[in-house]
Amino acid sequence: MTEGLDEFRALFGTWLGETHLFPGKNLHIDLILNPHAGAFRHGPRCRALVENLRRVRTRLGPATPLDREVRVSTWTTDYPGHEKAILSHLQSADPCGPDDQRLVITAGGDGTSRGALISALDLPREVREGILFFRLPLGTGNDAAETRDWSTALEALSGRGAVGVLVQPLRVLEVKAQGHPLHFSFNIASVGLDAFVVHMTNRLKSWFPGNSYSLMVDVATFFYELFVQVVPSTLELTTQGKLVLRWEDRFLLAALGTSGHRTYGAGKRVLPDEDNFCLAGKRNIFSKLAYRKPFYQGTHRGLEGITLARGDRLQVVSPVRVPIQMDGEVLWLDPPDFPLVMEVVDRGLQVLTPQQPL
Repeated sequence: MTEGLDEFRALFGTWLGETHLFPGKNLHIDLILNPHAGAFRHGPRCRALVENLRRVRTRLGPATPLDREVRVSTWTTDYPGHEKAILSHLQSADPCGPDDQRLVITAGGDGTSRGALISALDLPREVREGILFFRLPLGTGNDAAETRDWSTALEALSGRGAVGVLVQPLRVLEVKAQGHPLHFSFNIASVGLDAFVVHMTNRLKSWFPGNSYSLMVDVATFFYELFVQVVPSTLELTTQGKLVLRWEDRFLLAALGTSGHRTYGAGKRVLPDEDNFCLAGKRNIFSKLAYRKPFYQGTHRGLEGITLARGDRLQVVSPVRVPIQMDGEVLWLDPPDFPLVMEVVDRGLQVLTPQQPL
């Protein structure tokens, strides 16, 4: 944690209290702040956030007070899973009527936003449907955030800049395996090499602070097949019950997103367009290394062994132990745990999405 955290908290709370979002409604804002997020562990980055906030405030000028109430509550996560306790108050405290809007903002990385959204799924549907979420890009990896740019986020939340907002549904990936509790992903869930990269990143990040994902890609590419047997497996991708793709062969990676245009590993464009499924067949070590840059840049469509498609349900059956990852959470599955089923569903979650002017 840095000395700039208290200053950030005070300035940003004031910024939110002056917002012009939803001008016809009383606005109840809950800011869930993770003091251990990447932006708050490094003094220069935290100070840069504060200076950027000051510049945006100066550029937009003073806010005209609106005839409505804006209430900002700031919550600090003290332990993993604290988001659940924080969000539980929404069910009974401070109920919102037709003249009110509740906005939950997560100030952290993908782990903080994931914890808040999973906690929201425990609320009654009528409660969670009355909440809007906005995920700030303040962690080491911010692939699930509504924008990866802090200035864009500030303008969107001001309600007064050139960046508008749009309320959009947030689809959820339900991940089911035999004998395991239901898991969730709000970005991309994947099976194979990428999950192994995340596994190694999580284990070694205490030695390699910051974004070590790119480094782990190279290491995992060399060692993956020493830990995971790459053998023929069966994958079926469907949409609305209709078969899109069936694969019965070896593969390195199968990734399903809640939608297209999604990244992981701090901006790696594995789903670069409208398609929300990517399959990478078995390749030799040289091909795997050569494919790294196209995957980072989102130019891998058309490469030999790469399939991009669109679907809402993926079923995987493997005869060997393989890893899966869900927004950075890794689970190892053994043969009795299959079939693995990932399905895109509507759970009543909604987010504010920045909209740049045309």
